[in-house]
Amino acid sequence: MLLRLSILFPLVALSASAQQNPQQQLDPAVTVEFLTPPRAGAMTVYVSDFDLDVVPPKPARKHTAARTSPPPNPPSTARSSSGVPRTGPSSASEQIPSQSTNTARAGQAGRVDEETPADHATALVNAVSENIIRALTQAGFDARRLSAGTPLPPQGVRIRGVFAEADEMNRARRLLVGGEPVGANIILYVGVNNLKNPNQPLYALADPPYPDPRHGPVITVTSYAPAERFEVSRDPSGEELEKLATRVAADLSALVTANRLSLAQ
Repeated sequence: MLLRLSILFPLVALSASAQQNPQQQLDPAVTVEFLTPPRAGAMTVYVSDFDLDVVPPKPARKHTAARTSPPPNPPSTARSSSGVPRTGPSSASEQIPSQSTNTARAGQAGRVDEETPADHATALVNAVSENIIRALTQAGFDARRLSAGTPLPPQGVRIRGVFAEADEMNRARRLLVGGEPVGANIILYVGVNNLKNPNQPLYALADPPYPDPRHGPVITVTSYAPAERFEVSRDPSGEELEKLATRVAADLSALVTANRLSLAQ
């Protein structure tokens, strides 16, 4: 009996040590990856382009009718080597534009390529949508963008918004890019709605609309859908938009957790 126990005890000890060693040598990174659940069945969230107004472009100036023949060259007042003034047409070398003329023309071409209010509005809308989609994806949602004019899907959750600003009477107006700015900051109203009820408005135009050519129309945010108000600088940085998008994703996560059944697809 003693002989059998002396042979069995080392085998039991060896088996116990073999079960403990792999757990002690396990890479912590591998453990975290193994315990992280896959993001299967993530809720689909659509991000619509936020509403933004742009000043209408100015009508192009009418050009005068082009001449059918080039105007005659003015007589040259340059002198020959003998000192006699020349009265004939200028030589080819005298008709080449000077360097200053080329510089002026290049400046005019640069002004044509300057950013227009429409370009600025497009860049602002794209930056907000891209940051929100990135933050939602990191939060575990299946985020997709809905550009303006795209038909709404039959189900899912949608994030939408409107750019606004406060006028002199502290009324919220839709932001008018290219208009007369009132303050240093702009306002973003961000709302969430279930696409089962796509007709729920985020805001409505005021009645009366208080028209003003310097600004967009006055709006009132409705209470039919969850909405939140954010304030950023008039020319927001990437860091500002990233923080805003992170807040939107966090608020949506809390809303989904509290209303999982009503938002179920």
